[in-house]
Amino acid sequence: MSNGPYGQIACRCGTVTLLVCGSPLGRGQGTGDEPVTFWPLEAIQVGGGADELDIAPDGRGVDAWGCRRCDECLLHAHDEAGVAVLAGDLEDTDDLSMALTLSQRRCLEALGYRVVAGE
Repeated sequence: MSNGPYGQIACRCGTVTLLVCGSPLGRGQGTGDEPVTFWPLEAIQVGGGADELDIAPDGRGVDAWGCRRCDECLLHAHDEAGVAVLAGDLEDTDDLSMALTLSQRRCLEALGYRVVAGE
C-alpha cells in the first residue's frame, strides 16, 4: 500500500472495489467528452471482490475492468502505455502537473482520448 494519496472506487452494487494509490498522470476527456483521469496502471489495486472482477478486451486495444454482477465498467487499462483511464475527475487534483510521457499521450490520443494540459 502506498503512503501517498489514494482513492477508492466501487461498482454500483459494491461487489468490486479498486484502490488507486499515488498521484494521477493527467486529465483528459473521453470519446464522449466526459472527464477522465489517467493513472499509472501499477497504481491500481483490487480492494475487494477479485473473484467478481471481469477483465476483458473492449475492441480498441484496451482492457475494460468491470463487475460481473452489475456489469459496470470501472476503468480501462492500456497495457502498452501502462495507463489506467478512470471516468470522472478526482477531487484534490487541481494542481495536477502533467506526468504523461509523449508515448503515453500518443497511445491515449490514438484511442480517442483528449489529454488536457496541466494547470
